[in-house]
This record gives sequence, C-alpha cells and structure tokens, in this order.
Amino acid sequence: MLVGACSRGQPAAPPHGRVEVQWVGSDTGKLVAPAVAEWCDSLRMLEVRAVHGDTGIALVLYPGDSLTTGRYPMVPPPRRDSARPGAALALRWFAETSIRGFQGDSGSVTVAALGVGAGAGRFGARLRSATEGSRLRLTGSFQGLTIRPAPADCAGATQDPDDTMPDLEEEFEETPD
Repeated sequence: MLVGACSRGQPAAPPHGRVEVQWVGSDTGKLVAPAVAEWCDSLRMLEVRAVHGDTGIALVLYPGDSLTTGRYPMVPPPRRDSARPGAALALRWFAETSIRGFQGDSGSVTVAALGVGAGAGRFGARLRSATEGSRLRLTGSFQGLTIRPAPADCAGATQDPDDTMPDLEEEFEETPD
C-alpha cells in the first residue's frame, strides 16, 4: 500500500483549478480559492467561479467563434455577450452589515493556456459597486482549470410564471375524512 502511495507516476488532473485575486480601492481584500470552469454551449460562454467563505468571484469569457488563448477586453454589464470577444467580472463579499457587490467595467483577461488541468491566465479590471458607486482596482490569475460542460439549463430555465407560485387554495384544500 505504501509503495502505491509513493509512486512517481503522473498525478491526475485536479478536479478544480485555482483563482487568486486581490483588490484595492474603497475596500481592500484578497481571495485564494478553488475554481470551477464551465462552458455553456448554447450561449457560447465560459464561466469561471471561485468561492471561499463569504467571498466569491465570477469571470465570464465571451469568445468570438471558439474559445482560444489571447486577450478578452472587459466590457460593462449592459454590453456583456454582445461585444465578442469580451469578458465580464463580478465580485461579492459579506461586509459587517451588508453584501458588497462589484462589477467590472474596464480591463482585460488574458488566457495563456487551455487544456485539461492546464487552463491558465491573468486579469486586471476596474470595478464599480453595484449599489453605491465606489470603485476598486482588481488583479488576479487562474491556473489548473479543467473546463467542464455547464448544466443543460445554463442559458436559464424558462418557466411558465404560473408554475412558479403554488396555488395555496389547491395546496390546502380540505378533504372529508
């Protein structure tokens, strides 16, 4: 058993890569966390997510024809997937009395490598608060990503509004015993 544990064979690709990010501005912080990368085929976008404790980041790449290495300019949220190639970024954490949320409005992502367990790149962006206008400057990197297919409903589940709210009269209808 010990011989197998000490073998020098190639390690298997990790199931998750890693994201490292730091920011300064109206708040200062950093995040180092395991990351998940998922390709949504119907929307032609790659989403990289990392969460640790109360802090999370999402980075989305909108390639032209296909996902390739190279530079993806950061676009403001209203332009997100209409400006290809492009990228979008969101950061959030729980502050003492509120949730702080920021979204990227300028900067870029550079994808340096693609491949199983080898997806890597760097990014830098300016972010604006989603609620009160404060600003951050953010830099980061990702490495060791394995891109997996996103769930089939990655484009957003389309539900009939009537199916989202139960009919309470139906749910609690009294029946004779």
